[in-house]
Amino acid sequence: MTQGALALRYQVEPEPAVVPAPPTLRLVPTGPQLPDAQTWATKLVQAMAEVLAGDRPISQLVRFTDAIVFNDLNRRVRLLGLTTTATARGQKERSAVRSVHVSKPVSKVAEVAAHVRYGDRSRAIALRLEVHRGRWICTALELG
Repeated sequence: MTQGALALRYQVEPEPAVVPAPPTLRLVPTGPQLPDAQTWATKLVQAMAEVLAGDRPISQLVRFTDAIVFNDLNRRVRLLGLTTTATARGQKERSAVRSVHVSKPVSKVAEVAAHVRYGDRSRAIALRLEVHRGRWICTALELG
């Protein structure tokens, strides 16, 4: 019993239960995306053609080839004694990639056949690209 005070009984209504929404799962890229095989192969074939013509230093291909391909290219360049001065480079016709065909037999592997022109002459280049550590690497090379 309470004297001199108003006794009130508050009825507390339970709050409606808030059901949290289930978490939404989404894929988050872990790094840079792999470039398109066709685009990458075209650029790599052009760089290789320039190395074989003596217009580009072979050291620029070390990141994009495995050790076996790099050593083979290095041997070819040394045998041909290809070094071109800046003056001579401006006077001669540059190599040009005419066509590149890419086949993907399995995921993360691309087989490339390319046609390259050197003035009046043509050359076929075939290579195999594989994904290593998130980028395309040339693991086999055939020159025709």
